[in-house]
Order: sequence, then structure tokens, then C-alpha cells
Amino acid sequence: MSLLFNKISDHHSNELPFVCFRKPNEKTIKGVFCQSDELHYTKDYTERGFVFAPFNAEESSLIFPYVSCEFLEETAAIHVEEGAKKFEVVTSDKAKHLHLVERGVEAIEEGKFKKVVLSRIEEVQIDDFQLVSVFQRMLQKYENAFVYVWYHPKVGLWLGATPERLVTLKGNEFKTMALAGTQSFEGNMKPDWGEKEQKEHQFVVDFIVSQIQKSSIEDLYVSETYTAKAGNLLHLKADISGKIKGDKLQDILHILHPTPAVCGLPKIESRDFILEEEGYSRKYYSGFLGEINITSQTELFVNLRCMEFSKTLANIYVGGGITSQSDSEKEWEETIAKTQTIKSIL
Repeated sequence: MSLLFNKISDHHSNELPFVCFRKPNEKTIKGVFCQSDELHYTKDYTERGFVFAPFNAEESSLIFPYVSCEFLEETAAIHVEEGAKKFEVVTSDKAKHLHLVERGVEAIEEGKFKKVVLSRIEEVQIDDFQLVSVFQRMLQKYENAFVYVWYHPKVGLWLGATPERLVTLKGNEFKTMALAGTQSFEGNMKPDWGEKEQKEHQFVVDFIVSQIQKSSIEDLYVSETYTAKAGNLLHLKADISGKIKGDKLQDILHILHPTPAVCGLPKIESRDFILEEEGYSRKYYSGFLGEINITSQTELFVNLRCMEFSKTLANIYVGGGITSQSDSEKEWEETIAKTQTIKSIL
């Protein structure tokens, strides 16, 4: 096993914080290893380090300050076997999730909001958890996603492979994306997208553009919508970019987080519905993570396709966008497809 993967294993065994990650379509895996288990929170996103932020923007965001961390980088091809264990489809929460989706549709029909993203958590028993092997399988499976393992003994162990970029700032150049709609990949990168998925995606595009236009961003560009692949799933995607003048990172995050792809529209009303109705805490699921202020560049990603580990359990977080056209059974099946994709690396 390489120096980097050995370091992951040792730091986890010694209960010391660390994060290792690989950016989309890159080969280099980066490791950031803390020397103490002290908790650090960002004050205003002006620090230099790795941020781990919760879904609820009113809660504090964690940061590993780079001034006190050790770094490793490694470029290596990953060749590991797929997970051998086959997990059954868990249906114990089906009735609860169907009811939640139906409540969401009712609220939309009552005019409370246009869209809401509703999620659930699935608990999976892990008999022989091998952290490095699971992380390697995730790296191998999701080449075009932001793949990470994040650990703090006072917070927990998280792994994920997110296809959604929240924001990139490089100098005065600004980039984000609109991502919505999901279907299984069946060998065709030009699938038929229904009206529900197209409408859901347009909601996301319109919201992000309207919010960005309130800030000092010029030369705004929005690409045509196209199909993007993440693991065994397909999504509708559009790229958005522009030039920023004077806004702080904290102000941009206030505008964008949580995005319509993980929360809904309007943001406050859909967020309040989620916090009141989902019946559990999302914690860092659908929050954001990544490096800030590194050589004048910030890259942050939405924390999707993620798992939280606790001893012999893996908690898998999945959700989907709900509009007036949503069918509760189809929404349930979408979450099943997402959990099966994630389970394949366990």
C-alpha cells in the first residue's frame, strides 16, 4: 500500500483528523493530515484550508487550517476489485418517504414553494469495513466526480463522490453549475428527459442566474443544458460562469448555499419545510466542502452521494427534487437507484 493510503489508515487508527480527495477528471490524490484533534470553525471564509459545511447555513462550518497540517500528494492508477457483498433493497422506510413526497407535492400545490428537495437516510450494516479499500473503489468508480474521505474523531467519518460543483473562484473568474434530474445510465448518453426533469432543471438555472445577477458579477454566461454522467446515474447540467467584482467568498456562499438542487425554490420556504418535515438531521449531507483560498483559488463542491460511517454502520443519504408533477413511487425508485450505486463500492 502506498504512503498516502498508509497515512490514511494510520491517522484513522490514531483518531487524528484528515481529509483526502481527488478533483473531477484529475489523477492526483491530495491528503491533508492534522496534528491534533482540536475543532476549528471558519469565521468568514477568509482562512486558507479545507472547509466542511453543513446543510443548515445557520450552523458553523468546520475547517482544517492548512497552517497546521501535513500534506501528501500521489498520482496513481487505482485497480481494485468491486465490492463483493450484495445488499438487499431496503423498503422499511418506503411508506414514510412516500408520505413525505406527497406532503411536498401538496405544499407546492398550496403555493408555498415551486420545488423542494426531499431526502432520506438508509442504514446499512457493515461487517468488515476496510476504509482504504472503500475509498479506493470510490476513486475508481467516480473518475468525473469530487471524491473524498473526511474524518474528525469528534465529528465522524464521511466518504462521498459528488458530481456537483458549488463554486470555483480563480482571481475574478467565477464558475458554478446547475444540476438536476436523475435517471439510470443504460449505455445511452442521449436519453429522453421528461417534462418533470426538464422543468426541475430549469428552476435551478433560473434561480442561480437570478441570484447571481443581484451581485457584482458581469459577463454572465449560461451554457446549453446537457446530459452528464456520475457513476451509474445521469443528470441534466448547465455550466454558469462570469467575472466577479469585489464580492467576498462569504457573500457568494450566502447567495448560492443551499442550492435549489439540494433545497428548493424559494430557498427559505423550502429549507424550512425540509427542517420541519424530513424528520432527521442532514448534518453535512447537501452541505459543501473543499479548499478555500489556495493560491488565489477556491473550489467548493456540494456534498452529495455521501455516506457517514459509525462503527459497523454506514448511513447513506439520498434525495430527489420534488415538483408539482412528481410521482411518489417514481421518487422512491430514484432514491433506490442512488443507494444501489453507492452500495456498489462497499
